[in-house]
This record gives sequence, structure tokens and C-alpha cells, in this order.
Amino acid sequence: MKDIYKKLLHIAIPITLQGLITATINLADVFMIGQVGETAIAAVGLANQIMMLLIISLFGVSSAGVIFVSQFYGVKDFASIRKVIAFCSMLVFLVTCAFVGAAFFIPDELMRLFTADTQVISLAEKYLVIVAVSYFFSAASITLGQMLSGFGHTKEAMFASALALVINVSLNYVLIFGHFGFPALGVVGAAIATTCARLFECLLFFYLARKRDYPVFVSIEDFRKIERGFIFRYLKTALPVIGSYTCWALGTTTLTAIYARMGTDILVSVNVFNSLEKIATTGIIAMSCATGIIIGHELGRNNIAKAVSIAKELNIIGAIFAAVVAVVLANVVEPIIGLYELEPSTREMARKITLLFCMLLPLITVNSINMMGTLKSGGQTRYIFVVDTICMWGTSVPLALACVQLNLPVMYVYLIAIGGGELVKLMLSGLRVVRLDWAKSLT
Repeated sequence: MKDIYKKLLHIAIPITLQGLITATINLADVFMIGQVGETAIAAVGLANQIMMLLIISLFGVSSAGVIFVSQFYGVKDFASIRKVIAFCSMLVFLVTCAFVGAAFFIPDELMRLFTADTQVISLAEKYLVIVAVSYFFSAASITLGQMLSGFGHTKEAMFASALALVINVSLNYVLIFGHFGFPALGVVGAAIATTCARLFECLLFFYLARKRDYPVFVSIEDFRKIERGFIFRYLKTALPVIGSYTCWALGTTTLTAIYARMGTDILVSVNVFNSLEKIATTGIIAMSCATGIIIGHELGRNNIAKAVSIAKELNIIGAIFAAVVAVVLANVVEPIIGLYELEPSTREMARKITLLFCMLLPLITVNSINMMGTLKSGGQTRYIFVVDTICMWGTSVPLALACVQLNLPVMYVYLIAIGGGELVKLMLSGLRVVRLDWAKSLT
């Protein structure tokens, strides 16, 4: 298994670092916008819910491609890989156009889905209309990154994200607060900074992929090779993945709307927690992705027994790793949250939610490895969709609404809604993993 551990580290470490960089961008945005006021934090947080929906939808579209790419790469079938990338790119473009159109033409209606606070809505609209331009850049970067991860190449995304961090933080400093002769633009400045950062991230990413001659660039001929049988085969796997990601994204957005309706101060505390959560889960997400890629390569070679052994081993390692991350976060959460310009009650809510998240992290991690890694690598996308739907819309959202009706504090709403959903997910995903229905080749 030593070679597997080396491969895990080779894939997971760059993904983790990229995730940390991306999460740091989010943390810096929330921190720097927080100097403007809690209303600004709430506005940017709500506007970014649309970006989150887009990103998760794009991951759904491209993740289906990764399933095929990782297995085709296992047998070095590059012609099929280019066909997968061509079709995946078409779907990504259509999805992105829909989100950009909504953000440009109906920003007010989108924000009113979350809150009735007119000040928050006004600021969120200004941010959303500008940052919508960056959706195309993010879509290109996400698709390229996903395809490269199917080959096991993850360093390029890390370098591109590092550039985005430097540009975003630098421009935030200049444009939000008005340094070096620039006007203080506040939320608008943050939107411009984000858009510029995503543009340069995308340009560097494509430059590195082209310079290293990775087989991810397609031609018109590759699009012409997309036949009806291939489309049916791809969509058979892709639609449940897209549905699963979309289901989860809409559920998460609904939970955010529930928090927002509980009060702007509660929404602010949740936004601060979310920025910490993204940092804490980067390693877990990276391990889940790496698990899927490694197992996918073995399944593509029809090494079923080895794939099963890897799945068991990495699940145990993931749970231990999550416990360590939870302990570290629990010990640093108070000084980190103390850096924000928040009301004492808002700061305390954010701290308590984060501590509850630490308790749930090992459970969340095992579920992530089972769902995003093991089951997805074997093409169990329909089952994943069913599980995600049951856990989010049959468990977490109804529990959250019930808690709100009982006037429970936001900490208990989070614990009961998220914890309940994760427990159901553990039972359903764990059963499928143990039964070994996923252990098969798709090539």
C-alpha cells in the first residue's frame, strides 16, 4: 500500500493547498468586507450563494467527466478522453450562461429569495452584477482543474489559485478601502477584485496546461466525434451527478435562506463560520477526490480487489485525519473569530456553530470519502443522487424548518439539521460501500 499512500499524497496535497488558498480568499473577503460593516458581510455572503450554486452545478457536470477520464486514463485511451472533455465543455458553457443571465437581469429577485432586508439586498445586487462576469472564468478553471485531476495532475490548479489569492487580497486592500489614490468602493471594490482575480487565475491555469502539453485541449474534430451513443452513455452517468450536486446546492442555499430569515446577525455568524468551515474541509475534500481518482484508475485496469482494499484503508485514514483537524480548529476558533469586527453576540454564535461542526467533522469526512470517492469512482451516481436527496430534502431541510418553528437557537438548528442528515447519509452510503456494488469497471 506504500505506493498508494504516495499517490494519495501526490494528488491530495496540491488539492488541499489549492483549497486552502481558495478558502483563504473567502476568509480574506469576509474579513476585509467586515471592516465595512455587518450589513456588507451579509450582502456579500448572500450574493456568493449564487456563485456557490454555479460552482456546485459545474462540479456536478464536470465530475461525471472525471469518472470517465480517470478510468480511460487507466488504460491510456486519450481519444475517448478528449471526447469526454469536449462534451463536458459544452454542458459547462450552457450552465454558466444561465447563471450569468440570471445574475445580470434579475439580481433583485434572486436576493429577495433570501432576505427582506432592503439594505442587504441593495448591496448584494451591486456586488452580484459585477462579479457575474467572473463566472465564465471560474467555469473554465473548474472544468480544466477537474479534467486534470482525472489524470492525477493537481499542482497547476494550486499555482493558479495562489495567484488569485495575491491579486484578490491586494485589490481588496486598494479598492475596498481606497488606497493609492483609488476611491473607497466598499462592496463594489470587492466585486471588482474578485473578478480580476478569477480572470488571471484562469489565464495562468490554461498557460500552465498548454506549456506542459497535457491532453486536455480539444479540437473541432473532437466535437464531431461525439455520437449519440456516447451522449446517452455520458448522460446516464452525468445526470444523476448533476442532480446530486444541484440537490445539495439548493438544499444548502435553502438552509442559508432559513438562517437569513432568522435575522441578519444570525446570517453574519453563519457566513463567518462558513469561511472557517471551508478551510477545515479542504483536506477532507482533497482526500475524497484523491480516493475517487486512485480507485478509478484501479477499476479502469479491472483490479477490483485492490480497489476494495484501497477504499477500506483510506476510509480509516480519513476519519483519523478529520479528528485531528477538528481538535486543531476547536483550539484556534476563538482567536480567529476575535479578529472580526462583530457584535459580541454574533461572535459567540459563530464560535458555537464552529465547535458543533468540529464534533461532526469525522462523520462528515467518512460520508465524503464514501460518496465523493468510493461510490462515485464506480459509477454509482444514481444511488448517490437518491442518498443526497433523502439526506438533504427528506432530513436536513425539514429538521431545520421544524427547529425554527420551535424557536430554537441557531446552534441547535445547525446541529440537528446537519447532524441528522449526516447520520442518515452514513447508514445509506455505508451500506452500499460494504455490499461492493460499486466495484466494477466502466471502460
